[in-house]
Amino acid sequence: MCGVAGWLGFLPDGERYAVRMARALRHRGPDAEGIRSWPAATLVHTRLSIIDLSPAGTQPMANEDGTVWTVFNGEIYNHRELRCHLEARGHVFKGRSDSEVIPHLYEEEGPTCVAKLRGMFALAIFDTRARTLVLARDRFGIKPLFYAPAPHRLAFASEIRALLQLPGIDDRPDRQAIYDFSALLYIPAPETFYKGIRALEPGQMLEAQLGTHGISWKTRTYHRWTVAPDYAMSLREATDRTESLLTTAVHRQMESDVPLGALLSGGIDSSLVSAAAQDASAQRIKTFNVRFPDKKFDETWAAVEVAKHIGSLHTTLDMESVGGTWDHITGLLRHVGQPFADTSLFAVHAVCRLMRQHVAVALSGDGGDEAFGGYNTFWQLGRIASLQRVPAPFLYGASVGMSYLGRLGIIPGRFGKRLGELAGADDVAIVQNLFSWVREEEHGRLWVDKKEAESIRRLFEPQWDYALPKNASRIERLSAHTTEMNIRLRLPNDFLCKVDTASMKESLEVRVPMLDEDLFDFGLSLPHALKVRNRTCKLVLRAIAGRRLPSRVSGKPKMGFGIPVDTWVDTDFKIRLRETLLGPASRLSEYFEPKMYRPMVEAFCQGDVHPDISRQGLYQRVIMLLSLQLALSSKSHPSALD
Repeated sequence: MCGVAGWLGFLPDGERYAVRMARALRHRGPDAEGIRSWPAATLVHTRLSIIDLSPAGTQPMANEDGTVWTVFNGEIYNHRELRCHLEARGHVFKGRSDSEVIPHLYEEEGPTCVAKLRGMFALAIFDTRARTLVLARDRFGIKPLFYAPAPHRLAFASEIRALLQLPGIDDRPDRQAIYDFSALLYIPAPETFYKGIRALEPGQMLEAQLGTHGISWKTRTYHRWTVAPDYAMSLREATDRTESLLTTAVHRQMESDVPLGALLSGGIDSSLVSAAAQDASAQRIKTFNVRFPDKKFDETWAAVEVAKHIGSLHTTLDMESVGGTWDHITGLLRHVGQPFADTSLFAVHAVCRLMRQHVAVALSGDGGDEAFGGYNTFWQLGRIASLQRVPAPFLYGASVGMSYLGRLGIIPGRFGKRLGELAGADDVAIVQNLFSWVREEEHGRLWVDKKEAESIRRLFEPQWDYALPKNASRIERLSAHTTEMNIRLRLPNDFLCKVDTASMKESLEVRVPMLDEDLFDFGLSLPHALKVRNRTCKLVLRAIAGRRLPSRVSGKPKMGFGIPVDTWVDTDFKIRLRETLLGPASRLSEYFEPKMYRPMVEAFCQGDVHPDISRQGLYQRVIMLLSLQLALSSKSHPSALD
């Protein structure tokens, strides 16, 4: 795992800026630094040595005659097969690293070579003869890649803070990105917080060429997933096939020349990955989890039980020992490089810091929910479809009645609002409702001027073609649509961003076997009935868990990896939070109505209950406000290095 950066075009005093970019990415690659410059381009690399620890694995890396160069972040799991093919074609390799196949493969096939890479990656290829630059990101967006286009220079980097080291970057806040962030709690690619910086999307590549009149560039999608349910498949067949693919994926991703462990949270996915890793290892692997004092968030009992069952060497970190201080929390939020409000970032970072004391590579269970139907949104689809069979007037009357009961304090008022939102809603509105932390009505009242931004509904319009029969049920259509939103929106921009940020801050490489291409593609072939039954999700993975894990673990409900922020943070944090968000230096009123966000902040700081927002929803919103204020504050500018 590494950091990559550079640019195509001309930049006076380029060496100084290249050094600054490398310094900004040093945490991603503390083992070595490489810079290669030409009159028309510069490539920068910081290395975290994982495979081939010798100097032969140093980047930037070239083909035999030095006409094609690359910098690469990630792991290519099919590099051995590609190497055999290339050697048969006469290519000569200097070492055995996976990254070395890239310039040789480009020499054979040009930019389309990225479609043959299987794994997690963000890469740049510079063709010295054609003066072209190719950027590419893996099919899921496991590894980040940002770029800043300009008429005479196109720069790129693994992190936004590295791009902000360069002159001429338009670092004004993007109002549309802020608008979307305030509803989703993350910024969806290709947007970023900055007007002049874009994010390459999963499965996307960028081709740029330096000509006599400047730089021309374009992006295109080289891979798009297909939801194609196989209705003839049985649960037994699906379980057998998934188990085989999962075992292969874990074995494939265990290649490493440095110590390797696993994040064993206690959930089914991480437990299955840990079990498969232990089966493949000749020694006891090291597993890790984090313990929360609030039992509603804690799965330590399951993690410990699984560790004993598989025979791993397990370590538990008490989240209380990490400390929810102001400096710790704001430091993590700033490190993301742009506003981000998934509070599980704090827990993921804590366990990554613990793991890095023992291993350099870790396997995680991320990615199992997206293809195999693991989120509550999947079983909620059935309830929604049932609700919509109720005549709209009756449904509306029920929502009004529930809202009235909410005002009386008999039930949470948000239930009535949610029911009302579903009355007569179309598919896009339903999916938007399920994926937005801040509902459309609240979002409209929160924002100062909605006319300044496009509705977030545009993000939830389906873009993929679903291979569904013409007579597919509404639940199947909604399930396919929900799957797309999970893969295209939430997985790369929230969950994978969180893991990359937390792990690379500690120079730890995290691999995700559940996002193996073959395994994931098979998951997309499962019909809704093989994913969800009543309120039980992830039927196939639970069936595998029944074979390989203790029964108490295989049958437990999904918890997620949340953190009780309100009880974790200390008193000083709440004092400084109130001053930061409500004091005279706050810039939140430029975007939000104070009468809407002030009660949220006061309720959080005083430990009160908000009448219309759940406990978790309240502190997610508060962290959203804090993250945005930090980004708007000049002292938190990511160009200021840690």
